[in-house]
Amino acid sequence: MITFHIPNISCHHCIMTIRREGSRVDGVEFVSGDVATRTVVFKVAGEQALRQLKATLAEAGYPVQE
Repeated sequence: MITFHIPNISCHHCIMTIRREGSRVDGVEFVSGDVATRTVVFKVAGEQALRQLKATLAEAGYPVQE
């Protein structure tokens, strides 16, 4: 499991969008988010899936803060 802080999260719609977009990435097995902390937890199978996930989130308007 990996936890990302995503500052652009402002509501439950944001979490739904992140879940939808993240779930489309091959190798993403689990997505759960929290609006209050602006964090999202992912279960990702492999480094390639992790890179693709970060790129997908950025394209959707939710870049990961590292």
